[in-house]
Amino acid sequence: MGLIGSILDLIVLAAAGRWLLPHVQRFLTAHGQVELNYAGLMIPRGMGIVLWLLLWLQELMLQVAAWVLQRNEWMWSANLGNLGSQLQDWEANNRTYTLAATIIFLLGWTDDVIGSKTVKGLRGHFQYWIETKIVSMGAVKAIGTLAVAMWLVISLRNGETPIWQMGVQLLLLVLMTNALNLMDVRPGRSLKVYVGIALFVVIVGLLGMTIPMMGLLPTMPVCIGVLLLYKSDIGGRGMLGDAGANLLGFTLGYGVILSFPWLAQCVMMIGLIFLHKLAETSSLTKLIERNRFLNWLDHLGRT
Repeated sequence: MGLIGSILDLIVLAAAGRWLLPHVQRFLTAHGQVELNYAGLMIPRGMGIVLWLLLWLQELMLQVAAWVLQRNEWMWSANLGNLGSQLQDWEANNRTYTLAATIIFLLGWTDDVIGSKTVKGLRGHFQYWIETKIVSMGAVKAIGTLAVAMWLVISLRNGETPIWQMGVQLLLLVLMTNALNLMDVRPGRSLKVYVGIALFVVIVGLLGMTIPMMGLLPTMPVCIGVLLLYKSDIGGRGMLGDAGANLLGFTLGYGVILSFPWLAQCVMMIGLIFLHKLAETSSLTKLIERNRFLNWLDHLGRT
């Protein structure tokens, strides 16, 4: 029953996403949400809104399913075992994540609309505040992301989770959220990184049997959205924007926290710290271009 429900869920999400994609693209263009890309072409910005809409569609379907099973408790308790109570737990966890992801999306969207494109990196935002006494939108987004990540990590905590482990999870979630944004400077790059790490997360989770259903639920609509957005993004016809890239990273970090063993989380956190250090001191794009394999992978499928 759970497998059938998951397949139906994916079919509905795919159909809805396919319908949403051209409408969102036209909406953004009509309302002036366009920006010059790296090649000097004016394209819609903020296509990540498709990911956010699919997240809420997922939550709506879970709420409807939980309501139906609750109204017919006598039926599912006899025929479906504890599926009804499990679904209610999944919906509650998914709702918490969806609310957190919504705040991340809105922070990114606001940065897309009013944020400065010239101020970059933690050092740049700090220097901007020192010189102008004005808090940049990027700094507001960073503080907001830290607060949201803290809320989500606390909501996942059980009585046995030590505080220092929560600290690592918090840092991993914040850094992963920003890491996908750092990658979103060339068509398709952040989507490729997302797909690569997401597949690795699933493989690790399946081998260790550590991926709970509540961890898979938030990734399903995002993965569907990534597949639908890939052609437009890799073709340079639409930008994810900070809203979409940050949402990708937040979902990916959440999946890592739920599926990776403790030591693997520490290793990934160290890797993310190193990545951000590189981004502060040099250009990630130039580093990718100097590596033959990474450069080939980066250009794969790009038109």
